[in-house]
Amino acid sequence: MHDSAVRPPEPSCHPGTRNAILERLDKWSFEQPEDSAIFWLNGCAGIGKSAIAQQFAASCQARGQLGGSFFWKRGDARRGHWRSLFPTLAYQLAVSFPDIGAMIQRAVAIDRLIASKSMRHQLEKLIGLPFREAPMLALRPILVLDGLDECEDHAIQTMLLRLLIDVVRSGRVPIRVLICSRSEAYLREVLEASENSDVCGGFQIRPDVSAYADISRFLTHEFSRIHRAHTGREIPLDNEWPGKATIRELVERSSGTFIYAATIARYVDDEYSHPDDRLGAVLSLDPSSTTPLDDLYTQILSAVPNKPTLLRVLHAVVEAVDLDPEQIDMGLRMRRGTSRITLRGLHSLLQVPPVRIFEHRITPVKLLHASFRDFLVDPQRSSGFGVLSGEELQIALVHGMVCALESGLQPVDFRTITQCFVQSLVKIPPKENLLPILHNLHLQHEIYNKYSRAEPGSIVVWLQRFSPPPRDLVRTWADLRHLRNGDKLPSIRLRSDHILTVVLSKDPALLSFLRTMTSAVAKDVHLSDAKALDLLGLKWDVLRTLLEHPFILNDVRQFLCNPQRCGALYMSEEETARFIALRCISRMNEILHTADFFQFMINTAWIPAMCSCEPDAGVFSALEHLDLSQFCGRLEPDEKYHLECHSDFLRPASFDMILDWLWRWPSTPLHLIQSWERQRSAVENCYARLLRPANSECGVIMD
Repeated sequence: MHDSAVRPPEPSCHPGTRNAILERLDKWSFEQPEDSAIFWLNGCAGIGKSAIAQQFAASCQARGQLGGSFFWKRGDARRGHWRSLFPTLAYQLAVSFPDIGAMIQRAVAIDRLIASKSMRHQLEKLIGLPFREAPMLALRPILVLDGLDECEDHAIQTMLLRLLIDVVRSGRVPIRVLICSRSEAYLREVLEASENSDVCGGFQIRPDVSAYADISRFLTHEFSRIHRAHTGREIPLDNEWPGKATIRELVERSSGTFIYAATIARYVDDEYSHPDDRLGAVLSLDPSSTTPLDDLYTQILSAVPNKPTLLRVLHAVVEAVDLDPEQIDMGLRMRRGTSRITLRGLHSLLQVPPVRIFEHRITPVKLLHASFRDFLVDPQRSSGFGVLSGEELQIALVHGMVCALESGLQPVDFRTITQCFVQSLVKIPPKENLLPILHNLHLQHEIYNKYSRAEPGSIVVWLQRFSPPPRDLVRTWADLRHLRNGDKLPSIRLRSDHILTVVLSKDPALLSFLRTMTSAVAKDVHLSDAKALDLLGLKWDVLRTLLEHPFILNDVRQFLCNPQRCGALYMSEEETARFIALRCISRMNEILHTADFFQFMINTAWIPAMCSCEPDAGVFSALEHLDLSQFCGRLEPDEKYHLECHSDFLRPASFDMILDWLWRWPSTPLHLIQSWERQRSAVENCYARLLRPANSECGVIMD
């Protein structure tokens, strides 16, 4: 979202700049004709599209017209694809327009897995249908979608456009959509097609006279600020520094692109350098160059002393987009702090986070603008600073991550480096010395549990490039791929109770998993296979037996529910529910008392799963040793994460559910109920205390 804390401080239009474009967008947002319900604002890289989108979204929000905003970012784990788009927009629509929100809430209640469905299905159920069923709105909601060209691939982008055009053209969804992107030909083919002119309009931002005037205004303001900051540090600068002639020259060199001016301002504004030296370095560049931005990038990078190390670190930043400096050091087998030293002079090009205070919270190094990434990955432009032109950088990164994964990492580091390892591994030629890490069960389970179905498949393809392929590893990763893809239970009917009895008698872990997954509890709380494995403390490999003896879950359910068929394996539904409840209590206690507490989160399904049984003495006894209010004490060091937990498993509804459950049974000991009432009160008081200094602006919604 335009105001999300996940995004770094994004550029907004400097006061007094881009007024003509912003006024045009404001006028469009209130126009009655439907012939431009979708407005395409396009232009070259660095021209200021995101800043305009940011400013316009904030203006729409201020007047209560913003339906939602979404800002893509190429390669980002959350913002590099379409899958977060409609849930994000639906959330914002629900908050801003309560009548629509009620319809969206109903759609989610009907289908809790809606966020995993197709693009068309999500658009229809989360946007289209709620608008058609809700009362007519006084204001027409505006959706702001920035950086469409940075969303995964061209086919996805054009599919999304066609779906948006269809839903707007229907006339039953009164929204307006601003789309900002580069002027890509494949987007023009859709948005400027004659058959779509009834709903699509647009404007191309060009480096015209107004753009140059805006850049001059921006640079004048920024240099004035830099002047005040450095003279405040007793660094003498002329009163007129840097002078009108210098600003005019820089404006001319900018070619009308704001990213050039913004990069210069950040580069000159360095507290460890004299601003005159930095400005002189910029002015020494060839003024007649046709690629002034590339020249500026080259100048800034050339000042970093250790070029080989710089290339390795920049390659990791571009290739492994979710690593922080300390993880880059791990992945490149460098002394801790090397990446920070290397990147210290590049704050004008990168956002380098501060050193981690809390081990669980990763803030990766980020490129400040997509044009810098384009520069780094294009050997024609990068003048020796290209990071994807040589195979040796890729091999070194993969080898480094192998060593890091084998060295015993914190869970959060293991997760991020695992993802980067897989993405990087499949891009290089097969290497025998990379095979041992693929035997690592923790790595396999991390990929099964966390990542998309594409990762196991890509590793299988990579392994098959060996001559001969390593059969055991190919089989292992093929199994993981089949199980991850959800085809572990094909349509083969159970023909023999004896076979199933033999298989499950020999494999108690698999029996526990199947009992859990076939129970009514699992269905009621939407317990997925990955969550069930976590609850039971099992790894993915326990499921491989299902590939040798494929069964249908419904067949297994009928078998396990019939004592005449399953004999000694029989466990009643109530006994199964108590078994699951005890596992939920045990897992919550394990997380509460683990040394790596911050690396884990209680699954929100566990509390309703726990409350799905009729408790007996064993469940009561286990509950006496569980105190969820102790989480607040463990969470104290990280206030933001603490608040997030108060809107998740520590919310009042969780304790109300537990207390209602305990009161339902006459056999519940009174002291146990009193204990949970004290826990609820302690958690409520903790939440109120956290909210007080935030002055009710924390943004956490309680149910």
